[in-house]
Amino acid sequence: MKNKLIMTALTSATILVMSGCSAKGPQFNGFKKPTNGQANVYVYRTSYLGAAVTPDIHKTNLSTNSDEVIGSIKPNGYIMTTITPGMYKFWAKTEAENEVKLEANPNKIYCIKHYISMGFVVGHPQFKIVDMEKCKKEIKDTKLSIQGK
Repeated sequence: MKNKLIMTALTSATILVMSGCSAKGPQFNGFKKPTNGQANVYVYRTSYLGAAVTPDIHKTNLSTNSDEVIGSIKPNGYIMTTITPGMYKFWAKTEAENEVKLEANPNKIYCIKHYISMGFVVGHPQFKIVDMEKCKKEIKDTKLSIQGK
């Protein structure tokens, strides 16, 4: 009886902690069509691995070398940014830095999956460009995460 009570308490505490680590914004409700020859980039995260690790996500225009923090993403969260066509680097840093490069074309929508891998002290940010079919399946259950800084 005592073991059952302890297990119930631990399970409840785990659920409470994990739910506090999720994105809290509005539910994803479809892709926004780019305007004026721009491109939209959705960066999303579905895994709870490294839930407490939410590094700033940067976009760097490689033509101008201008860098901007576009936000940080909690598990089951996404952020969207609009960019002018060209070559970009999307990156984040904890104890390690990781990046993905994207060549954006006008009037296109792109998806980048963000996740955290094991690190020595802190989880490492990872990125992967994902095709639209996979993105549509995975992003539909996400919510808007912290946008901008």
